[in-house]
Amino acid sequence: MDHSKSWCVLLSAICPAVCVGQMPPSKVVVERAAMRPLPATMRLVGTVEPVVRSVVGSEVAGLAVEMPAREGDLIEAGGVLCRLNADVLSAQLDSARARLGQLQARLDELEAGTRAEELAHLKAAYEEAKAQYDKWASEKKRIERLQQQTQVNEKEVYETEAAYLSAQQRMLSAQAQHEEGVNGPRVEVIAQARFAVAEQTAVAKQAQRDLDKTVIRAPFTGYVVRLETEVGQWVQPGGPIVEMIDLSSVLVTVDAPEKAFRYVQVGDQAHVQIEALEEVFSGLVKHVIPQADVSARAFPVEIEIDNPDGKLKGGMLAWATVTTGPNASVVAVPKDAVDVRRGIPHVCVVMHTEQGTMAMPMPVVTGADIEDWVAITSGNIAPDTQVIVRGNERIMFPMPVVVTNKREEARGNMTN
Repeated sequence: MDHSKSWCVLLSAICPAVCVGQMPPSKVVVERAAMRPLPATMRLVGTVEPVVRSVVGSEVAGLAVEMPAREGDLIEAGGVLCRLNADVLSAQLDSARARLGQLQARLDELEAGTRAEELAHLKAAYEEAKAQYDKWASEKKRIERLQQQTQVNEKEVYETEAAYLSAQQRMLSAQAQHEEGVNGPRVEVIAQARFAVAEQTAVAKQAQRDLDKTVIRAPFTGYVVRLETEVGQWVQPGGPIVEMIDLSSVLVTVDAPEKAFRYVQVGDQAHVQIEALEEVFSGLVKHVIPQADVSARAFPVEIEIDNPDGKLKGGMLAWATVTTGPNASVVAVPKDAVDVRRGIPHVCVVMHTEQGTMAMPMPVVTGADIEDWVAITSGNIAPDTQVIVRGNERIMFPMPVVVTNKREEARGNMTN
């Protein structure tokens, strides 16, 4: 089909009434479409999905007393999603801390050793007990001498012996207590006290952690898309609270035909058209799932797109252009010739008609791009066709133009 003749007829019919005499010609820079070796591509329908989707759960049991997050809210990372009743866990924490304080005080006492006043008391008790022992030791010797002379009875001997042994035991006990005070607690006793403090410290930390977990926070910045609980409900450990999605970047999932699977590579560039937004986004192939849908013999391909302004939403319809074949000679135009309007790529074609040199914006379907060239797969741009690469933004309908090779001159024409 001769595209030049077809467009000449169309422009001859509509341009006199629309363009000629209504505005001066615009200065534009043109280049020619050419056959270029570019990869084969395919336009596939897909769906926008969040990169992260999570059902946020509770780590502790409790009664939900507050739900500040609602469906549709954007919650920053660390923001409060839900609060559980914390009375019981707060009391457990107080008890754990009190017991820890008690054990720590005992450890401090052992590590500090015996006080000087206590040592003085123990020494005095020992000296008193020794004095009593010395007294009864002397009395025992005296009774023994008298017994040899048969001058004492058995009762006196028994009572003296008993008093001597009692004084001896009291002295030994007081001596041991004094030596223990001087030497301080045994290392084994101090070690036991330290282990007890460490164990109770862990108990107190667990109690604090459980108390902190009664406030359930967002693990990442994202939107709440579904509530899983409400105020007044009892939440079990692991019970769901809300479902959240992160839309800072999105994945567009498309199904690549089996014959095209081997040509789709992670890291490939892909263009994604979102009809609802009337925009085209650039992304990269993030995942190629090596498991086909057996009913369609198609492999899921995920394209990641940055979404800093949050325009892209989960579930949106998308059309993605991905590489699905080897390099082949295809019609291509310079990238500057492609102007996206309301989400649809356009190329402004220059035609020479009876009314003069005219430009016409044409919707196209683009394919792969390499360096400064992009493939046109819609079939409505012929090789060697003149296309506008500077000044095309002003061509809204068939308009007269003046072709110049000076890009600066055309750029200045755009600003006038």
